[in-house]
Amino acid sequence: MSKEAKEGKNNSKKHEQNKNLRKQRLKRLFFILSIIFVVFAAVTAITTYAAVRYYMQDLPPFDPTQLEPARTSFLYDKDGQLVTPLMGAENRIIVSLDEISPYLIDAFIAIEDERFYDHPGFDARGMFRAFIYNLTNQTGKMQGGSTITQQLVKNTFLTPERTIKRKLQELYLSYQLERIYSKNEILEFYLNRIFFDFNAYGVEAAAQTYFGKSAKDVTLAEAAMLAGIPNLPGKYSPYRNFEEAKKRQELILSRMVETEAITQAEAEAAKAEEIVLSGLPDRSYPHPWFVDHVILDEAPEILATVPEFAELSIAEIKSKLYTSGLHIYTTLDQRIQQAVVDILDNPKNYRKSFRTEETKPIQPQTAVVVADPTTGHVAALVGGRLYEPEINVFNRATKGRMQAGSVLKPIIAYAPAFNEGLASPGTVLDDAPAIFKGGYFPNNYDMTFRGLVTVRSAIANSYNIPAIRLLDQLGVEKGKKYAERMGLTSLTNDHGLSMVVGGLSEGVSVWDTAQAFSVLANEGIRTDLTTITKIVDSDGNVLYEHEPNKEEILSPQAAWLTTSALIDTVRTGTATALRIGRTVAVKTGTSEYAHDAWMAAYTPQYVTVFWIGQDSWPNPKAEGSYRSFEITPGFMNPILRAVHEGLPKLDFKRPSGLRRVTICSKSGLLPGESCPDEHIVSDWFTSSTVPKGTCEMHVQVEVCSESGLLPTEFCPEELRETRVFLKRPEYIKTDRRWPGRVGRIPKDAELMPPKEDEVCDKHTSRPSNVGNLKARQINDNGDVELSWKAASGASGYLIARKGPGESSFTNLTSTPFTGTTFVDTGLAPGTYSYQITAINAEGVKSSTISTTVKVEPPPPPPPPDPVQTPNFG
Repeated sequence: MSKEAKEGKNNSKKHEQNKNLRKQRLKRLFFILSIIFVVFAAVTAITTYAAVRYYMQDLPPFDPTQLEPARTSFLYDKDGQLVTPLMGAENRIIVSLDEISPYLIDAFIAIEDERFYDHPGFDARGMFRAFIYNLTNQTGKMQGGSTITQQLVKNTFLTPERTIKRKLQELYLSYQLERIYSKNEILEFYLNRIFFDFNAYGVEAAAQTYFGKSAKDVTLAEAAMLAGIPNLPGKYSPYRNFEEAKKRQELILSRMVETEAITQAEAEAAKAEEIVLSGLPDRSYPHPWFVDHVILDEAPEILATVPEFAELSIAEIKSKLYTSGLHIYTTLDQRIQQAVVDILDNPKNYRKSFRTEETKPIQPQTAVVVADPTTGHVAALVGGRLYEPEINVFNRATKGRMQAGSVLKPIIAYAPAFNEGLASPGTVLDDAPAIFKGGYFPNNYDMTFRGLVTVRSAIANSYNIPAIRLLDQLGVEKGKKYAERMGLTSLTNDHGLSMVVGGLSEGVSVWDTAQAFSVLANEGIRTDLTTITKIVDSDGNVLYEHEPNKEEILSPQAAWLTTSALIDTVRTGTATALRIGRTVAVKTGTSEYAHDAWMAAYTPQYVTVFWIGQDSWPNPKAEGSYRSFEITPGFMNPILRAVHEGLPKLDFKRPSGLRRVTICSKSGLLPGESCPDEHIVSDWFTSSTVPKGTCEMHVQVEVCSESGLLPTEFCPEELRETRVFLKRPEYIKTDRRWPGRVGRIPKDAELMPPKEDEVCDKHTSRPSNVGNLKARQINDNGDVELSWKAASGASGYLIARKGPGESSFTNLTSTPFTGTTFVDTGLAPGTYSYQITAINAEGVKSSTISTTVKVEPPPPPPPPDPVQTPNFG
């Protein structure tokens, strides 16, 4: 065998061996992979089984009866008396699927679950799309992936928590539901359960509520609008927000085109169709302003913190409120609530009422909050005048933001300044024209400046300038922080001095104002206002029980000092017409052009805040109907009497740490010797603000009484007198930068003493003395003639006489004598002294010249002639 043949044979044998070796390796690899696969499959099966057991171990029992309509909830007043059920038979009308318009069915499927008839209860494609959207979007808006079946399961069988476990349970139950019920049955359950706002549950009640027709009769346009509501009833209800409802309707119509439920032409026609709402029926429950706030605002916020509801949206919670069989206990005092409503709804209490349109609320509007400052319990809440479901449901008391005028002065300036030890009611501030930083030229409401006034007087009479000055000293941000801590929530964009007199960017609500004043009424302690005391579920479990917080914002001394000054508002200030037979602290407020009028009044038992104004002002400079001092007779007097009916008369308890001190009301210091009685008052101070100095602002200055100026050398002595003057700080006059008349100054400027150059201009010269004064008796009758030489510059002469035995001179003429010869008649014998004083037209006198004369008695009569006796011889 050749060498080549041997090599070939060896190579073939070697190749065969390699081939067999590869087969053996492949068999071994396959065996190993098979073992790995079996192990992996076993582990996966075991893990899946364990996970399913874990996630499904507390799965609620699948009870189809739960698909039946939900249980009614109930609302109670402060005494536990039923106020109203929150769901009645008229709120839900069960209908079958063939009693529902196909438009309505198609609209819901298009917007909520376009593959409803294709998926097994959950839509994997939709869930994946929502997951990717939520992972990548930057808007903050989340997209859901729940099918109609899942929504029905979620709202029927499961707790609201949002966890993987709950989601898997939801998917499982959705699958089970689809195995038991047909698609149409599930859709029928869903369409009869969903919430459409205004107590309407299910499509039949919704169609009647919004369009006054059955669900089978709605048009395409109406169906699309109804289908948009359940997602967010508070936002998409056409009664609450027609523009948003219309946008969502158009979105749904576009989706219906995409799902080929309608054509593009049908969609366009529906978009153009005019939506005519039927108008809501009259409310069947009492006290709608109060009840609406509880159900639409406060209860959902509370339940959002309860574990059973924490994972639900606010819209879902509102739905649950009507369907969960809850028992909601409130702070409502039905007597007070009804009394306030009766007063506000009485047309006789208004000077004039009007509507800008028939579909607009009547004007002017009002709002009131009445609350117990100690507990925070709101006894009455009225959001407007004449509750009208179709057009007037906006709660102005809680959601309105109105300009406050002066009502917030104690909250932003005075109480904080008292608390900081910066001022007291006896502190003196200057109510005078002033220019503040930023070119701010404030006025008082009556365009008058009073000058130096005590804080007590400034509060009671609602002077603007003192409040602005005090806030400037305190610091705007500090005053704002106090106000926010006391309860004002809408001051975020306010950073100027003007906010203390009502210059607010957003305004304030009546609710917040009541919250702030409750701190003053409650000795400086804030207790948050509430309308709900307890919520109990249908099984009797307490879901929530109100525990009032207690936060000290002001010292008891600062709160009482503020209250003490506000009591004077009734005694001497802007609320003297308020007469309710008990001590009450009051602050009034009127916004610019009297667009808003306020009164915040409180006793130890209740805080009551009242607002009146218009919802809008087409002409921003139009004058309003009421100022704060004008709302007392028709509104606040009867309201406060009703609120306090049957209650004991209580005074505010004065805390320790205060001293009553007599002060000068112009300096705020202890009275000096010259302080006049009318400027001496007594007031309360904390130990850190008790005045220690003595007033030096009152001074005694000699003036000419005729001119009121400093006397000159020519001013007669009898016209010179000492008066008390006020040395107040220098002031500026208003110019064109201030609204109102130019040249206004503080009223107490008239009490200032004359300046050095302000001398008498009435007495500028003196007449010369009379000359050559002579007196002589001119007859036996006791007549004396006075004669003198005329004095230069004289316009007349004063003549006086002193007779025998007299100690003083007596004027002989009532007015200056104008001649130079004067006869004094009928004098008895004796020595007489005369004074002659020249006087000029200004009343300035010369020196007095004197002379004397002796009046002789008349000579005795001559003796009679002798009698001649006839001689007859």
